[in-house]
Amino acid sequence: MLMAIKGYLMNRATKVVCGILIFGAIGYVASFFVPIPASWTGDSVNFHWTLANSVLYTLLHIGAAILLLIGVTAYKAALRAAYARIALGIVLVGAGLAQVVMLNIFGLIQTPWVQYGGVMLPFVVAGISIYSGVRSMAKLIHVASPLARLSVVIPLLLVSLTVVALLPHSSSPLPELYFDISNAISVWDVVLYAASFGLVLHIKNHSGAYYTESMAWLAVGLMGSVVITCIVLLTTFITGQESSGYLVDSIVIIGGILYLKAGHSFAKTKEL
Repeated sequence: MLMAIKGYLMNRATKVVCGILIFGAIGYVASFFVPIPASWTGDSVNFHWTLANSVLYTLLHIGAAILLLIGVTAYKAALRAAYARIALGIVLVGAGLAQVVMLNIFGLIQTPWVQYGGVMLPFVVAGISIYSGVRSMAKLIHVASPLARLSVVIPLLLVSLTVVALLPHSSSPLPELYFDISNAISVWDVVLYAASFGLVLHIKNHSGAYYTESMAWLAVGLMGSVVITCIVLLTTFITGQESSGYLVDSIVIIGGILYLKAGHSFAKTKEL
């Protein structure tokens, strides 16, 4: 009976992955047929590539969250809540990135939502949500780590935010307030993703063999988020502008694929 249930979850997870990839490919191709809005100031090729990439990495992150949640009925209530927070964080990462693209495409960068930092809220909540979920998982299996203590993580956040605010940077066309808020959010996420990454490694070492693969892939996905956010932060300081372009899009798409693989591993894992 157990093997039959596990086989069903594995088959369903694989079908969902295939569906996500097919849907993502359709969305990617369809993006090239979207009319260019009057607010767009660049060339048509750049518009369609930017839109297509944002559609793809958004769908990949949403798909990863769906996969994380597929098998949660097999887990205890506390674990289900932890998985739900991780899934929410992954969705917010993809949605937040897509939001930035849409604001650029439709010429909304000068709106109060952007100027006063509202655009960064999805990333703030994403970092909190992912760390909160991973921290809950660590507590449930009694993993002792300084990274699970708020008395360690919060001071680390405050120190990191202070250091970044004081660092010199290239001149930016953005208002200084928005520039500082953007960098602060990037550092915020770097710290929380890195703390989550460290905790997941601890969980992997203390959990059973059935969870080894899924935890390993979640760790890889989180490490990818740390690297991506560091690249964005470094580029912003060097150029004075938010990081964008095909290279960043490609890296974010790879990050979405890593989370998708992690979600697939979780979806086919059955609690014993």
